[in-house]
Amino acid sequence: MRRVVVVTDCTDVAFNEMCGAIHREADRIGRPVVVEPVVPVVPFSEINASFLTMLMADNYPEGTVLYTLVSKTNNLERTHEVIWGETLSGHLFVGSNFGYFGWLARDLGVKRVYEIKDVPQTPFSGKTFIAPIVARIAATDEEELTRHPYDVHDIHDVDIPAGSVVHVDNFGNAKLKVDVGALRNRDVVTLSVNGKPVCEATYIESQIYLEREQGKVVLYRSTSFEDMTDVGMVRGDFAGHHSVRVGDQVSWSVSR
Repeated sequence: MRRVVVVTDCTDVAFNEMCGAIHREADRIGRPVVVEPVVPVVPFSEINASFLTMLMADNYPEGTVLYTLVSKTNNLERTHEVIWGETLSGHLFVGSNFGYFGWLARDLGVKRVYEIKDVPQTPFSGKTFIAPIVARIAATDEEELTRHPYDVHDIHDVDIPAGSVVHVDNFGNAKLKVDVGALRNRDVVTLSVNGKPVCEATYIESQIYLEREQGKVVLYRSTSFEDMTDVGMVRGDFAGHHSVRVGDQVSWSVSR
């Protein structure tokens, strides 16, 4: 029985509606599936959606279906393409080709990908049209869904410059798409947000929760990916205190 992980900014009752549509279709074809709790995305954020989709693939086992449904920042086209496919790691993905699967495709590679044709451009087609397809993919009822092969090179990607904030967790820790580089334990740096210096921070190689100085800002190798960096405030809210949001640029220079 495959798991379905929904990565979405529809985090109110709309999420439950999508779950209901998935379960209803799975029951109809006699192959029940498991839908995991919602993975909430910052509304209208392709960057956050891209990161969270990749993060879920990194944490869930092969065979998991990743359904990413997130409102686009802007939409200049009247129609859009919906795709589904499988990575070389065995994870399946479904959703609009808005760049949410670019990180996934680059890091894991793509074994196969298809276009879902004739998607109705109606309100909440993510529930009424795509969710039942998610159920069929999760139930391995794929025959009719493989009629339209898609070029892997046409999978859109999101431009995420080095130093971009890709996620802010519930503690206010910001996750940056940049490696810690040559920082050494207890180096003190000056942090800048969008080019403006905001505070000093200390690079640590231990857990932030072991730090004793409340309110101290620290950098550490990310808990999500080895080539990323997290910035947090000891028993405080770094992102809230400095108004840091997904998409902001964070950089640093060693001060001592």
